[in-house]
Amino acid sequence: MNKNDITKKRLGLALSGGGYRAAAFHLGVLRKLNTLKILDKIDVISTISGGSIIGAYYVLNRNNFESFEASFKQNLQKSCIKKIVTNWRFLFPVIFYIFFGYIIFFDPFNFNFSAWIISILVGLYILLPLIFQFRFISFTSLKIKAYKAIFFGEKTLSDLPSYPIIAINATNLSTGTLWTFSKNKSSDSSYEFPKDGGNSIKFECGEFPIAIAVASSTSVPVPFNPVTIPSKYFKNIEDYSRVKPMLIDGGLYDNQGIHKLSQFNSSYSCDIIIASDGSQPFGKEYKSGNTFSILYRGIDVMMRKIKNLQFIRDVYSSDREIAYFSLDWKYEQCVVEFVKAAKNNLVPKDVLLFHQLNKNDLESPVNEIVKVIKDRIGLEDIIKNGLNEKEIDFISKISTNLTALKKNQIDLLSKHGEVLTEIQIKLYCPTIFL
Repeated sequence: MNKNDITKKRLGLALSGGGYRAAAFHLGVLRKLNTLKILDKIDVISTISGGSIIGAYYVLNRNNFESFEASFKQNLQKSCIKKIVTNWRFLFPVIFYIFFGYIIFFDPFNFNFSAWIISILVGLYILLPLIFQFRFISFTSLKIKAYKAIFFGEKTLSDLPSYPIIAINATNLSTGTLWTFSKNKSSDSSYEFPKDGGNSIKFECGEFPIAIAVASSTSVPVPFNPVTIPSKYFKNIEDYSRVKPMLIDGGLYDNQGIHKLSQFNSSYSCDIIIASDGSQPFGKEYKSGNTFSILYRGIDVMMRKIKNLQFIRDVYSSDREIAYFSLDWKYEQCVVEFVKAAKNNLVPKDVLLFHQLNKNDLESPVNEIVKVIKDRIGLEDIIKNGLNEKEIDFISKISTNLTALKKNQIDLLSKHGEVLTEIQIKLYCPTIFL
């Protein structure tokens, strides 16, 4: 293996969705990459949802990792949800709605409404907030304000560094594909070849607020309304009448953030990929309580299918070095799964060569190969400060929302991210160290 060839390979980092929990998990990933002297070699960071929060915050504060880590930990202890529900733009319509309902149902002023007027008022009371939900309360607008207050201030995409490239991904409801925000290019690949047969549609988003870009990446369907692209960000103002991007949570299309890095025709494509997955593990038990629980379960099923397809296409069917790991994984099982993958010809030849595994070696029983690989990567030293299984189960049950995390939760999540990062990189991306 030629070392000069290795140094030319493009290195990508994918940070998944999963709210504050994923962000805390990814913090440990970044810390370990920094310790291993790999972080400064990352060429592209592709982010989704919760991963977009930490990804954007990191690149804006990358010059001093210790300062970045300390401030980000503090920010994760500030509730974005609390800022939303205490904002007057939320409180005023809610109080008005409660007061309006009180008048309808209790008539404290003795209006003596007739039955048909009451019927109309009750109908309006129920239907109007549903029909005009996002005009009644725009949770996305409130979240943008919270993001500005906690994380990004008035920073715009032009404030992002040229290196590493960060790709903040959202799902475009108008095209059914990913919209990506970055410093020099913000668009949806569908607009390169518009359905109306016209010229490509270009956008100039340098002055687009980072808080809004991240809000689009984290706009979970139902409570949060889609983010739109105002006409001033279209390179040709006439194109504004041709397309209407409607951006919501990137996790609906790719919750691991690996899509842009793994597509060979993508400008963000990389040769070596580290994929940190802090998303919600799929629960094996389910009890239906109402329509909304069915809806969210349906979304979970859809994301699980997407995740499985990505495994098949982007991880196990790829000849690239890809170190993927998920928040609920146990340490020793990582080595077992690596050996099983190797025996099934799902590990690149260069990686097997690095681990000195030939065809004859792979004929040995799994447990024998596992023991050899554990020794070669120094597993015992890696996991000595890691989490036990009880702690891993505990952090796997932390909610994937934007409520404040406790310090011990952040510490456990980030520590687990550290350990898994080192294990999987040494297993699946060993040439990084050459």
